[in-house]
Formats: sequence, structure tokens, C-alpha cells
Amino acid sequence: MHIQEPDLFADAPDQPGGLGCAVEIAATIAQALEAARTRSGLSREAVVQRMSYHLGERVSEPTLDSYTSQAQTGREISLRRAMAFDAAVGQDVLLALYARKRGHRQIVTADDAALLEWARLHQEQQAIAARKRAIESMLLTRRNK
Repeated sequence: MHIQEPDLFADAPDQPGGLGCAVEIAATIAQALEAARTRSGLSREAVVQRMSYHLGERVSEPTLDSYTSQAQTGREISLRRAMAFDAAVGQDVLLALYARKRGHRQIVTADDAALLEWARLHQEQQAIAARKRAIESMLLTRRNK
């Protein structure tokens, strides 16, 4: 009996309810707030001020607190506010959560993307060079017969 191994590079199949992750979003926000406090000394008040600055509208601490509450239903962060939150804490925590939920994707910088493209092109060049050598060898073998 042959067991077929899963393709490690295939996207994960969508799961029913896979994006219904309100508790995970709330926990991610709470963890990011704690990390921002310990890493950079950012208080919730400072995060709210930064979010307000990025949005051009007032965000209150109770609103931020409601986003971290796993018990409070119906109070989920909007996309605009999620972007402002990531900017306020200086990390792409909610964007990264979204990427992971959409099939184990990763967030990379423009420089990292360019480096990955360079590596892919380098690998393709090596494959082309190897193929050229194989064809040259085959032609030389035929010519010498």
C-alpha cells in the first residue's frame, strides 16, 4: 500500500469557518499590545493615539479594549483600524495573521521579495546552463560517431 505524502508547497485547503477567528484576532491584538509595552514601552494610550493619528479620527481606549475582549461579540476590528493598529505597534501582526489564515503565507519586505526573485532567477539560470551542457554533450557525441 502506497501512502501519498502531501505536497509541502501546496496551499492549505480552505476549511469551513477557517476565517471565523474572532477569538484569535482578539488574542493577537492583546499579545501585540503586551509585546509593544515590553519591547518599546508603548502604553495602550500611546497605541490609541497612534491609531487616531493614522486614521485621522479619534479611537478610544475602551474601543481598543473591546477589540481584545474575547467575551464581547459583535465588536470586531475593521480593516482600516487593523491597518492603523499594525502601524501603531510598528509590526504587521494582524496582516501576518491574515496571511497565515489564507494558506500559510508570509509577509516579506520589498527587499526580501527582490532577493527571493533573484534567487529564483539564479536557480533558473543554473538549470538552463545545465540543460545547455547536456545538449552540447549530446551533439558532440553524435558528431563524433
